[in-house]
Amino acid sequence: MEQHLGHLTFADNLRGSLCDEPHVHTDWVPISYAATSKWWERIPSEAIRSALRGRNEVVRGLRQHGDATAYVFNSQVPAVLGGRASRRRPFVVCMDDTPVLKDSMADDYGHHPDGRVLGAVKHRWNRRLLHAAAGIAPWSNWVRTSLIEDYGISPQKILVIPPGVDVASWKTSTPSTERVLRILFVGGDFERKGGPLLLEAVRSLDPGTVQLDIVTRSDVAAEPGVDVHRGLSHGDDKLRDLFVRSDVFVLVSSSEMFGIAAVEAAAAGLPCIVTRVGGLADLVVEGETGYAIDVGDAAGLTDRLRRLRDDPDLRLRMGAAARARAESDFDATTNARRLVNFVRRVSDPAAAERGSGAA
Repeated sequence: MEQHLGHLTFADNLRGSLCDEPHVHTDWVPISYAATSKWWERIPSEAIRSALRGRNEVVRGLRQHGDATAYVFNSQVPAVLGGRASRRRPFVVCMDDTPVLKDSMADDYGHHPDGRVLGAVKHRWNRRLLHAAAGIAPWSNWVRTSLIEDYGISPQKILVIPPGVDVASWKTSTPSTERVLRILFVGGDFERKGGPLLLEAVRSLDPGTVQLDIVTRSDVAAEPGVDVHRGLSHGDDKLRDLFVRSDVFVLVSSSEMFGIAAVEAAAAGLPCIVTRVGGLADLVVEGETGYAIDVGDAAGLTDRLRRLRDDPDLRLRMGAAARARAESDFDATTNARRLVNFVRRVSDPAAAERGSGAA
């Protein structure tokens, strides 16, 4: 399990969901790429040092758990770094993107694509690894499409399993019948997450009819009708209270791998407005649990906010539908079980056919 950004959250949620699961025994290998006292720390290139650290952690971890039925990697990177050790057992890779997709969003994520030669070498490595996998569990249909089109993976090897949240732990929003629409934005990277677009839309609505709460680490100034909250982290009670007090959640990113905050909003019973980009496209059922707009569509965002402001019943219907979908499609425990069943099926098809209860 890689230990950074969304991969760490996914790993923590998965571990919590499986800790008491019957018929499943799990051993966890954290991949932190931490500095060591090994000889490779003298290599000038940080990229090479990091790769060697990761390989050392992966290979050592797999050797310690050589009796496993199957391996699960929370991204393809540690699986690639493990080399032959990764393939000693059937293995499943969970993915929030592919290298091809990551390169397509390079500018927004501050990512520097590899040069032509190195890029071609890495593509072959990843393609070989993904074809060797017993199964692949992408977080979204966006990634599924890339696996098929960019890497030639058979659709039969793929099952989309989004990362989940503990839906039962989320209180639902307190419905507001006032004309003031309470809007919530949560995004550390204010620019990429569409904060300026949302401010433009809010400013175009009648003053006093909307209240926007912005949770970010970026430097954003408060203004009439706009409150800015900094220093809040995942799981903070104050952040959860903002979800409960809100009427609608907005995440109109210019690029986005997935957008777990939108899943949390759905769990809180909020209609969501998102952009049709990356994994976000899977998170809203258009017109039922919220709305999806094109990137940069300020007029479209303003129109959807106005609809929700003027129709409290619509907000209630969409919020209830969003919560129901979170329970069915985005619950952490449910999706952890889906992953275990998938691993069981692809790693030992005969046992799965017999309905074996062990994994």
